[in-house]
Amino acid sequence: MPGTPGIHGMPGIQGSPGDQGITGNRGRSGRNGFRGIRGESGDSGGKGEAGIFGDPGKFGKDGHDGEAGQCTETCSGTGRKATAGCACDTHVLTLHSQTTDIPQCPQHWKSLWVGYSFMMIFENGVNMLQDPGSAGSCMETFLPTPFVTCDRSGDCGHNFRTEKSVWMGAEVSEEPMTRLTTLGQVEAHVSRCNVCMGPSLVQTVHSYSVEIPNCPIGFEPIWNGYSYLVPILDKLNPEDDNPGRAGQGIPTNSPGSCLPELQTPAYIECLSRGYCTYNKAFSDYWLRADDANHTDSNGDNSNIYDDTKKRIANVSRCAVCKKISKWSGSRRK
Repeated sequence: MPGTPGIHGMPGIQGSPGDQGITGNRGRSGRNGFRGIRGESGDSGGKGEAGIFGDPGKFGKDGHDGEAGQCTETCSGTGRKATAGCACDTHVLTLHSQTTDIPQCPQHWKSLWVGYSFMMIFENGVNMLQDPGSAGSCMETFLPTPFVTCDRSGDCGHNFRTEKSVWMGAEVSEEPMTRLTTLGQVEAHVSRCNVCMGPSLVQTVHSYSVEIPNCPIGFEPIWNGYSYLVPILDKLNPEDDNPGRAGQGIPTNSPGSCLPELQTPAYIECLSRGYCTYNKAFSDYWLRADDANHTDSNGDNSNIYDDTKKRIANVSRCAVCKKISKWSGSRRK
């Protein structure tokens, strides 16, 4: 029978390393670590080579028409060189208010100067009319006698018996006026004017009736008025029993032949003697309306200050028109 177990022996000496074991299976992936601290910016890289050109894009849609621009200071006025906002096809238009107020230029037009509405000079049987549609009919300074007569010897002066100047009247009274002797009195009865520059061609039309005419195709109205033809004044010394008459016609295609107001007489006379006045003996020629009632006064000037409505019924109407920058095709404006 077995004996009693003995006591444990002492640990043995460590054995030699065994042979390497077989590689085990790959373990599962670990979790993502925490985000690291941002590093410093690196040096700039070198310039890359140019890329190849891409294909052309498609054409865009047409934009909306812009508003008409204003003629700029750089416009040469020759009609050959276009600049921003200006076709350089510039035109000059003179406006007369027939009042002491300065008339305003049309939209997109620029005022060149303002002044007083000058119509005619007369001296010793010679008279010269300034077309009210021209810039020369707007004098920046009012002078009752704006000229002198020079002879062959070079002497220049005034002829106080025959020299006259004629100015467009302002708000003519229905009654003949007394003599105006001071410059302030006279200026209060002289029409003001404005010379304007703009990009539109201007045309004047007359209806030959009491109806306001339509502007031509492609034009729009600036103002409407009454068809004015000729101012008439005494030719010689008013104290002479047979003074005669003097006057010059205004071209009917000129804006000056279309006055905004029908005033008779349409002008005031200034003599070198030192005074100005409306002369009841003077008269004007206006274009007659073909549908006017035939109630002439047979040349009798005694009724020149009759009711204004009766005068209007005999005078043709007119319109001053400017060309539209882009005509839409409408036949009436």
